[in-house]
Amino acid sequence: MPLNSKDILATLQKEPGPLTFPKLKKIYVSRKSGVTESDLRAALESEGIFSWAKPKNSYWHIDPAVWLESQIVAQCGRKAIDKVALKGPAKKDIDGAVARLVAEGRLIRYPAVEGKKTVLVAAAGAREAYWAYVRATIEAKLAKAGITEESGLDEKIWDILPKLEPERDVPVSTARVRSALGLEENDKQRFDEAVLRLREQRRVYLSQHDHAMAVSKEERDLLIEGKDGRYYVAITRREQ
Repeated sequence: MPLNSKDILATLQKEPGPLTFPKLKKIYVSRKSGVTESDLRAALESEGIFSWAKPKNSYWHIDPAVWLESQIVAQCGRKAIDKVALKGPAKKDIDGAVARLVAEGRLIRYPAVEGKKTVLVAAAGAREAYWAYVRATIEAKLAKAGITEESGLDEKIWDILPKLEPERDVPVSTARVRSALGLEENDKQRFDEAVLRLREQRRVYLSQHDHAMAVSKEERDLLIEGKDGRYYVAITRREQ
């Protein structure tokens, strides 16, 4: 009985990757079926079945060039990258596929934030992916220099204290500082941590609330909770 290539194609479509010739031979070639090795090789030449170099002498229902391009686009679709990293395909094949995708407009090259290199992004959502890369790169550089969103809040607190003091060196209530900065309830932890950092840097004094546990939870949430379990009700700027 001649081997039907549609049967092989159906088998390959169920597989997560290419099947080697020995595995296909084991499935189809036998005395009982009457299928010979030559029959199998002839059937594998049929339309819709593609030969793969890796694994060696293997076959699948997807064209290796199409598969490679889809993997590259998927990788570039997640984020902007400066180099495609895929296990298996040769570098020259990856470079060739990238060149084709760029020429077809499916990938876009943008300038890197630093150096003369470029980064690749998939055309779909390219603008968002590129700006996410730019922001992440700049934020990483700022963080390395000690400049973060948290440190920015530290400086806002430091700068606003003199404007809120009724008189020079008079403590300002934590509730008033938070209100002046326009902070919400869910910003409490950020605010507390920023003020405590300022104290660690010896830039502010904190006035302790002596009976914090006697007040309501709502009132206590307006205080600064220290790592030592104490609560603080006011902040005084220490002049440098």
